Amino acid sequence: MSNLKNLDKSDILSYTEDTPVLMESRKNDHIQICKDKDVESKCDIFSKIRFYPEALPEFNLTDVEMKQSFFGKTFDLPLLITGMTGGVEKGQEINEALAAAAEKYNIPMGLGSQKIMIKDPKYKKLFNVRKVAPNLFIIGNLGAVSLNYGIKLDDIKRLVDDLELNAFALHLNALQESIQPEGERNFANLLSKIELIAKSLQVPLLIKEVGSGMSPSTFQKLVSVGVSGVDIGGKGGTSWGYIEGLRSNKEGQRLGELFKNWGIPTDESLILCSRRNKELGYNIPLVATGGIRNGLHVAKAVAAGATMAGVGLPLFRAAISPEKGETALESVEKEISFFKKSLSIAMFCSGAQKLSELSSRVVREAL
Repeated sequence: MSNLKNLDKSDILSYTEDTPVLMESRKNDHIQICKDKDVESKCDIFSKIRFYPEALPEFNLTDVEMKQSFFGKTFDLPLLITGMTGGVEKGQEINEALAAAAEKYNIPMGLGSQKIMIKDPKYKKLFNVRKVAPNLFIIGNLGAVSLNYGIKLDDIKRLVDDLELNAFALHLNALQESIQPEGERNFANLLSKIELIAKSLQVPLLIKEVGSGMSPSTFQKLVSVGVSGVDIGGKGGTSWGYIEGLRSNKEGQRLGELFKNWGIPTDESLILCSRRNKELGYNIPLVATGGIRNGLHVAKAVAAGATMAGVGLPLFRAAISPEKGETALESVEKEISFFKKSLSIAMFCSGAQKLSELSSRVVREAL
């Protein structure tokens, strides 16, 4: 664990320049904490959404069609591996296993924040998964707040070129930055900077929350400035504010515990943003991330308006803690296979042969 717990408690809410050394230490902390600790917020997502059971599906289970279009490409599953780690050697190993599995199953994958690579190009090798997955759809990633701390449009364009990215994500993580000892907390005037990037990049721009959920008003503001998609990143999965508390001093730990369950649950945020999407005729792809743990969750997310469901922690843990005799890649492939099989069963047993039919099979929801 890092030595950040030794900071004066007054330092918890002051700014410390985020150097590559600090970033590397933080990434190692994140990996260890997510591997060993209960880092999930407590929330029973999608419990209000139930499907009609179809006793007579009238088609073969093997005829279930799970393909989904997203950012101009068709994928075999409505599943997206969310950006989790990178910038350290262990992160490279995890990302390479995730990338190889994602390519095999033809699903997109996000990388962890590449800010460390902007600070020092030598870290490129730790993010360059193209070498193990030449046909993979890769989504780059930076914290949007970094645009207020020296990151420029040209930096993002270089990342797109250097890593051969197919799309780029800017994440919104106000809670995490507030508790992170070396956090960047000036979120002023970010919308205009997001607009510049959305209108200047040659690849789609995804804006993603990281565990607190997206309000429909924020969703509307983001879409109005030209972003290509929104990941609502709701409560119910990994709590990054809590993780940062575990890295911090006693005051930081108390803050992390206090805000562990902060935010809007994934299903509620998705339903609200999907409703706004339809009301205003935007037709912007929504990604549902936050506590997605199986194919039934994926089916319910699609029924509630998601184009894709983002999965992080289960695949991270599959990669870092494979069962005895398994490689990291085999472990990740097994977990994705579970998502695929459970999604197909959810569709088959509700009588939905296509993803587009799932919404009509819902018994009761708050859509």
